[in-house]
Amino acid sequence: MIRTATIAETAEARSLRRGTVLDVRNADEFARGHIDSAVFMALHIVPLRVSELDRSETYYVVCESGARSAQACAYLAAQGYDVRGVQGGMSAWRTAGQPVETGLHESSSR
Repeated sequence: MIRTATIAETAEARSLRRGTVLDVRNADEFARGHIDSAVFMALHIVPLRVSELDRSETYYVVCESGARSAQACAYLAAQGYDVRGVQGGMSAWRTAGQPVETGLHESSSR
């Protein structure tokens, strides 16, 4: 079973630096708006770059609405990572009035 996190739980973990937001959307979606400090790793790249992730970290995995993050969470959990799917994805994040950054930044991609 995939663990999930609400928008409020994700925002709190992010602000307290208790986890890392992993954005698994496509580059164009990420550039149009993402959570500040999110690590960008498109879903199709996750299996190729999984070794770049820290097994001691908790990852809050986000996509636009939840489908891709559920796939990423299932894969990462099977590899032994501590992951939470962000309920409602970026759509819910924006609706909740949470801050969003735009553009692709060097620090956003691992």
